Amino acid sequence: MPEQERRETWDETVKRYFDFFTEHLKDMHNFKLTKSLRDELEEAVLSQEIMPSMRCLMTAGEALKRENIAGYNCSYVAVDRPQAFDEILYVLMNGTGVGFSVERQFVNELPRVADEFHETDTTIVVADSKLGWAKAFKELVGMLYVGQIPCWDLSKVRPAGAPLKTFGGRASGPEPLEALFNFTVNIFKNAYGRKLSSIEAHDIVCKIAEIVVVGGVRRSALISLSNVSDDRMRAAKHGQWWTTEPQRALANNSACYTEKPDIGVFMDEW
Repeated sequence: MPEQERRETWDETVKRYFDFFTEHLKDMHNFKLTKSLRDELEEAVLSQEIMPSMRCLMTAGEALKRENIAGYNCSYVAVDRPQAFDEILYVLMNGTGVGFSVERQFVNELPRVADEFHETDTTIVVADSKLGWAKAFKELVGMLYVGQIPCWDLSKVRPAGAPLKTFGGRASGPEPLEALFNFTVNIFKNAYGRKLSSIEAHDIVCKIAEIVVVGGVRRSALISLSNVSDDRMRAAKHGQWWTTEPQRALANNSACYTEKPDIGVFMDEW
């Protein structure tokens, strides 16, 4: 509560949550939450006998009214099209966790990367908003697929530490987005003339998560799904990966089984 230079109390957090949903249910569903029912539910939450969605508890108010994604704990995306990358960026910036798949049946659907790359005079101007970041990243990925390396202008992005009035917390500044853009350019340049591999798609998503710190306080949550036969994904966290590929710390990795494996296949995972 910046006007009072303090944080919400638990009572105020719960009141904000119920104020929002009382209005939301009335406006969107023509349902009136009676005072007796609200009092009963509110008291149960205050005493922590029951709990609502933590994402809703965090964002109820203008942030949740503006974007309902912010009310969900988790989501799922198959990385089978270029738009998956900017969608993941946008979902993570709203505080929602992402489960994503880089199984071969999905990543094989991605387009082929250009045979060569050329720098262009095109400049991506990044707007200072969640949607602005996602649109800019979508534009970058689209240009990289056709072999164009643009410039980008981050001057409109508020500096690190600036207050986020709607979502709460503090801004991370332009530096993390700069890091994501450079990382993605390097991945694509190394993938010239072919499709992105599962580990490359995985690393882009992990880097997206690494640069998203919601409200300056909450890191992104990811689970990555891959084929049990994918040796590159199996080795993603072998050796000193935390020094060479630190972005991989952002995802829990799981192999997908379509049938019961024999003991040898199963033990290879361990």
